[in-house]
Amino acid sequence: MNLFNFLDSAAKKYPDKAAVICNSKRITYKKLKARAEKLASALYSLGITKGTKAGILSFNCIEYIETIFALMKLGTVCVPLNHRLTAGEIKELVEHAGVTTFFYGKQLEEKVPFDVHLIKNFITVGGRQTSEPIPYESLFSSASSNYPSENINEDDESFIIYTAGTTGNPRGVILTHGNQIWNTLNYTAAYSMTPGDIELAPTPLFHTSTLGRVFTYVFNHATFILCKKFSPDECLGIIEKEKVTSLTQAPTMYHMMIKALKNRAWDTRSVTRVVTGASPMTPKAKTELKGLFSMADFFDLYGLTEAGPGVSIIGSADFTRKIDSVGKPMLSVEVRINDEKGNMTPAGQVGEILCQGPNVMKGYYKDPEATAEALRNGWFHTGDMGRIDEEGFLYIVGRKKDIIISGGTNIYPGEVEKVLIEHPAVDDASVIGVPDETWGEKVVAAVVLKQNKPCTEKTIIGFCREHLASFKCPRSVFFTDELPRNAAQKIMKKKLCDMFLKNAGAP
Repeated sequence: MNLFNFLDSAAKKYPDKAAVICNSKRITYKKLKARAEKLASALYSLGITKGTKAGILSFNCIEYIETIFALMKLGTVCVPLNHRLTAGEIKELVEHAGVTTFFYGKQLEEKVPFDVHLIKNFITVGGRQTSEPIPYESLFSSASSNYPSENINEDDESFIIYTAGTTGNPRGVILTHGNQIWNTLNYTAAYSMTPGDIELAPTPLFHTSTLGRVFTYVFNHATFILCKKFSPDECLGIIEKEKVTSLTQAPTMYHMMIKALKNRAWDTRSVTRVVTGASPMTPKAKTELKGLFSMADFFDLYGLTEAGPGVSIIGSADFTRKIDSVGKPMLSVEVRINDEKGNMTPAGQVGEILCQGPNVMKGYYKDPEATAEALRNGWFHTGDMGRIDEEGFLYIVGRKKDIIISGGTNIYPGEVEKVLIEHPAVDDASVIGVPDETWGEKVVAAVVLKQNKPCTEKTIIGFCREHLASFKCPRSVFFTDELPRNAAQKIMKKKLCDMFLKNAGAP
């Protein structure tokens, strides 16, 4: 079994059904399979085979999907690259991964590391040096029925996905076909997806969550709609026009859609499933979300690149009852909480979140030390701090590296952020620890204010003191127009620290 088998099955059962929609283009399952096979044949004739590393640098498009499935058929390892990175950062990842085949979109040409051997439009080829990149569409005219004879199975590598790197350098996560197959089964069981689903996928394909869902859509013979870039108005328009039934995106995106809805009444009644993930969603935002999609069931997912990414999920029955929880482990996943000594904690006690299952990564590419550190005693150590309640529901407290130790006491930023976001003038907030001569570290809040809602540092700190123990409250507050986020919409805390120390100065 390999990931191309999903497309093969969908093309046989639903040949004329729309598989992917992007802008004005549509492609059926039958045509998607045919083009993926032709592309695989052309690539194979150029020497691209099992184990070759192929990079993709592109905005979301149908060609991206064709390329992924062509690579899965060949057993080639796909390296999706974040187009928001600089040319220098992309070059670094390409060299680290050993990419010799490179697919890229013309609009991103200035970011292509030209000193690697390439092919073009979305593609350039290593192993066969060319003076000019090869246009993507020209590959289809050179296709034959020449395919590799070797079998591709669950143990073979499918992707190297670089982590977003909120606190340090990105690492290349190796996921096998088996990891992605199990992630697909986990998602399918959690969402009860069917061939009748039409899912809007506005998040970028270089992100592990979107990639994992692509295989879930194809496995379930659903139709999915890609967006080149996220726009709240465009997404609401697509939902109304295409009668979208399912939607998955980050809380920041939902927040923007809620704002957009105030300008016009969009018809969202077709949506029966709404999934959020990547970062915590406040209780207030969850309530507003229910108003935006009145006919939908709601899910909140906790995942990591290293888990393919699904770890736990909470559904509609508990979405507001356990409003701060990210649910229970997915189908093939086990979760536990360990203390600093490596012992399992009792219910309600905070510790590091560990998980295991066939969806968990093979390891970090070219980094045996980091692999050994993360995968210990059969468990992946996530670096996230959390707790499990008496009913088995998981709660995220924050990143292990983000814990603030002030005067020898642990302070979890998530607790403070939860209070800050409830202030009527606060639109967004994040909490960091910065060096302090007396306390070791002090709590600092970065705050984005709502339009026409002025507020002072003193007011914010006073509000926190009404709801938190004094040692948890921010000692300083700085205001900013927006919080720095990576491609996964996670706040980059290191950048926030740099912003504070540069603008406010160290105490």
